[in-house]
Amino acid sequence: MKRVAIILAVVLAGFFVFRACGTSPEEASEGTVKEFISAIKDGDGREAVKLLYPPFRDALVQDLKLPLQLTEMKPSEMLACVLSSMGENIKKVKVLDVKAIDDKHGEVIVKVIDKSGTEKILVFITIKDEKRWKIASISNVK
Repeated sequence: MKRVAIILAVVLAGFFVFRACGTSPEEASEGTVKEFISAIKDGDGREAVKLLYPPFRDALVQDLKLPLQLTEMKPSEMLACVLSSMGENIKKVKVLDVKAIDDKHGEVIVKVIDKSGTEKILVFITIKDEKRWKIASISNVK
């Protein structure tokens, strides 16, 4: 019985390693961006914050410019609240283009339409850290 369990564990581990290695930067980048936008649309800012590359997350927190004396929340929790509220206004999201910059960076271009009909084109730059792909930058295309 132990032998069967060991073989099953090895097969499952091999499957997940193969799956992780077989994912292209394009697929991984697009998946991360879609997961991020989905979390925002669902009002789950905490999950969205987990998908941000730490230096980018910290820069966004600094941009909030809210006095910490007014709240007992951690800065990342404040960012999560802001992201959660942003999702209420999203009507439609469409991925326009995905490309690999190199083995550890990707670019995803997304069109977001809000409930008032305003369209925005956003460029997401993703980066692969030690565990998974995360969002390192979000910018508007003008």
